[in-house]
Amino acid sequence: MQGSIARVRQVLRGEMPDRAPLYELLRNDAVLSHFAGEKLTVANAPEVVFRAYAPAVDATRPSVRLPDEEHSELLEDGRQRRYYRWTTWTERRGYPDGAAWAAAKRQWLDAFDPAWTRSKQAALEGTLQTIADQRRRLGEVFFFPGGPHLGLTGIYDEVGLEQFAYHLTDYPDIIDVLLECHTLQAIAWIEHLPRDHGIEGVFAGDDIAYKSGPFLRPQWFAEHYLPRMARVTAAYHAQGIRVLFHSDGNLNPILDGLVEAGIDGLNPIEVLAGMDVADIHRRHPRLFLAGGIDVSQLLPYGSPGEVKEAVHRAIDAAEGRILIGSTTELHNAVPLGNCLALREAVLEHPYR
Repeated sequence: MQGSIARVRQVLRGEMPDRAPLYELLRNDAVLSHFAGEKLTVANAPEVVFRAYAPAVDATRPSVRLPDEEHSELLEDGRQRRYYRWTTWTERRGYPDGAAWAAAKRQWLDAFDPAWTRSKQAALEGTLQTIADQRRRLGEVFFFPGGPHLGLTGIYDEVGLEQFAYHLTDYPDIIDVLLECHTLQAIAWIEHLPRDHGIEGVFAGDDIAYKSGPFLRPQWFAEHYLPRMARVTAAYHAQGIRVLFHSDGNLNPILDGLVEAGIDGLNPIEVLAGMDVADIHRRHPRLFLAGGIDVSQLLPYGSPGEVKEAVHRAIDAAEGRILIGSTTELHNAVPLGNCLALREAVLEHPYR
């Protein structure tokens, strides 16, 4: 859409754009086909998916993925990975017991070298090339690329949250050191960005909350997570990069700490988990928000009128500090009519 990148930049600078930008990750066959003007297939996806974004949204985030045929593969470590049309599922890594997990992590930590190397530089340059390529293919769409962060999700997702909880109880020091190594890796990556990196905002974060609240005590986050987040965020800011932090769930018990750690934006504002646009904006008016429209119940099952009402309410509540979109991604359960209703409500609701 015309002026999309400039519109998002205004929100990031704390200025009032002409209207709220539309922010979305499109993984919906009907929506992509509609805006591309051509039925989406696996064969034409490399062209059709990217063509659909510019007329549909003002901003997006990683990963702009393509649909796939369902299949599975066996990874080198023996785990199975299954590919579905829009998602993948990888079997969790199994360890005989906690001691075996701890031994494997100690081995990784012993080999960890924070020094910047030619291979790391080459990987960084490759990532920047991929970002530039995606930005070019998206056209007039503001792109928040993924940026390195603390990696807590990767630590727990390897074994699952239940097993992670046992490891955290039995080997808290190992998890703490793993987080520190990830932090050092992220900061080194950021500090080695070239001057012309071209990144204005990154999509970074961890899924750290259930609908009922953070999955660990707020005190744990205050001691182990938020200080490291502040270091990573400061490194991004030194490069002129704003940080859009992502986590599903109810973040209210640690939201103040997240803001104090320097995040600039928050996504996805999971409404049914108790995250409220008006309350967040009242508490932290400088924070820009991204999302805010429920995609678990409202967008799949609500009426177009109900969708429009929610959009208008969120725009008014945020007073110019929101990029409007679903509370994760626009998946195939969302009917085209509700997607168009969301878009129409934004276009009908100018700020000036």
